[in-house]
Amino acid sequence: MKRIAETLGVARSNLVERVDGKRPKRGPQIRSGDVELTSDIRRLVDSRPSYGYRRIAALLKRARRSAGHDPVNAKRVYRLMKKGGFPAYRAPHPAGR
Repeated sequence: MKRIAETLGVARSNLVERVDGKRPKRGPQIRSGDVELTSDIRRLVDSRPSYGYRRIAALLKRARRSAGHDPVNAKRVYRLMKKGGFPAYRAPHPAGR
């Protein structure tokens, strides 16, 4: 176990917890307000199908700020678009980086 931990560069206690199954597995992330936000995303994607998650997030952020609500994070918009089956248009990373 010690040699595996050294090779991976992690603590032995971490490996022991994973082997024993003591560490709980992470479930799907669900937050309050996701349903309303998904419907807002659906409305924007239907009217602007070529927009990716960053532009949709910018539109949502602007609309929510003008309505007096908290702004929405682009990562949350990406997660909800991916979960809802919307095209998210994530740009591929260039080779060599």
